[in-house]
Amino acid sequence: MGRFEIPGGFVSTITPALGYEVHCFHSTADPANNSGNKILPAVPIIMIHGAIVSRRYLLPVAKVLANDYVIYVPDLPGHGASSKPKDALPVQEQAEIIHAWMQNLNIVKAVVLANSYGCEIAVELAVRYPETVERLILTGPASDPSAPTKFQQALRLFWDGVLENQRMYWVLFVDMLELGWHRGMQTTQIMIDYDYLPRLPLLKMKTLVARGENDPLAPQEWCEQVVSLIPDARLVVVPKGPHNINFSTPTELADHVARFLND
Repeated sequence: MGRFEIPGGFVSTITPALGYEVHCFHSTADPANNSGNKILPAVPIIMIHGAIVSRRYLLPVAKVLANDYVIYVPDLPGHGASSKPKDALPVQEQAEIIHAWMQNLNIVKAVVLANSYGCEIAVELAVRYPETVERLILTGPASDPSAPTKFQQALRLFWDGVLENQRMYWVLFVDMLELGWHRGMQTTQIMIDYDYLPRLPLLKMKTLVARGENDPLAPQEWCEQVVSLIPDARLVVVPKGPHNINFSTPTELADHVARFLND
């Protein structure tokens, strides 16, 4: 899980975007030869991570999906091995950077899969540039307005830590070191302050919302509200799953993603 450890089947790339360098893990297998990829064979999946963490905690589900799809797992600026601006960037700027990064890689359209805070960036990207998002997958979407403070979010995060795969502790520790406490606290506040409820009715693509059954940060009532505001959306629940279903229950999440994309 070291900073420069590249998982098998992936390569590490650095791509400029709006003055920042965006680090990414990109799968190398050709899914066209895999019969499981019946739909969207030419459309890659871009994964957007949440607050504090990086591409590392998306790798478990990325590895599963790489058997059938082309996968890109970038680090947002401030996180992981990407550029480190002095202050955390707002949701809107992160979305613009992802869009510019896609253009520089000649990615015309992609399925966008995001977790937690990353869902806010994914929604912003999909509203601003709907032509670039084939389908949208929001897992454990932040930020439930019933917990509007850092303290409340921290309590939920602490409880979620009891439920996660224990390897998640190491990932969180390394990612927080790279992000830094200052940017970490800023990112958390940005996540809480961003209100994407007015943006959800503007989404034009099919959307899957997924949560873990035991996720304290994205409770059922909140996810149902998110789904109710999106014109074409469905909700799935991963049994016994925590907040980071992409890390702790990757196979189960990948199954839901495959069914959604093959529908």
